[in-house]
Amino acid sequence: AQLLRLTIGKLSDIGITVLAVTSDATAHSVQMAKALGIHIDGDNMKCTFQHPSSSSQQIAYFFGSCHLLRLIRNAFQYFQSIQFINGTAHWQHLVDLVALGDQELANIERLPRKLANLKNHVLKTNCAAQLFSESVASALECLLSLGLPPFQNCIGTVHFLRLINNLFDIFNSRNCYGKGLKGPLLPETYSKINRVLIEAKTIFVTLSDASNNQIIKGKRKLGFLGFLLNAES
Repeated sequence: AQLLRLTIGKLSDIGITVLAVTSDATAHSVQMAKALGIHIDGDNMKCTFQHPSSSSQQIAYFFGSCHLLRLIRNAFQYFQSIQFINGTAHWQHLVDLVALGDQELANIERLPRKLANLKNHVLKTNCAAQLFSESVASALECLLSLGLPPFQNCIGTVHFLRLINNLFDIFNSRNCYGKGLKGPLLPETYSKINRVLIEAKTIFVTLSDASNNQIIKGKRKLGFLGFLLNAES
């Protein structure tokens, strides 16, 4: 934290203004954030810290979205099922989707376009960005509509995957010409982006495991709290 303050001060001396800092989501980074004055708590979130060279300026703090995505993937796999106000997300649905082989797909008449690419697409449960994607959510919806037994209660999983995917798109945006949630934060895109952030905050505070223990109060909370901190920033 001291080195970061020193660096920001040196940058200010040569005319570079630091508006935000992004770090990975490790235990050391969390300790650094706390030392800077950041509060990572669902009930008391503080997402900015004092600029070392300007008493009137605050610097926003972000966690890298790729790291947060992996933490949520690990938590989802650990809990196996995550309950929230809109339903329950089940890790088994992803396992079943990965296990869905060519034989099962071949038996589906007039294969829908959403599933057609699965024959040539290797889905891996250890690839977080691949699991939390619109394509996987759409594939699960399609399998549900086709009546495949393993996917008959996957609505909650679809909702959960889409929410995490939308958050990742917002915070992984890197193109000023991006479309939808991958676009930059502008007055005309603010309301669409803000709706997703409000939904995430509403849902994340209700997340619980199979024993009804609140997840953002437990040991595997950082992925979810990290996205909430990013939303505040």
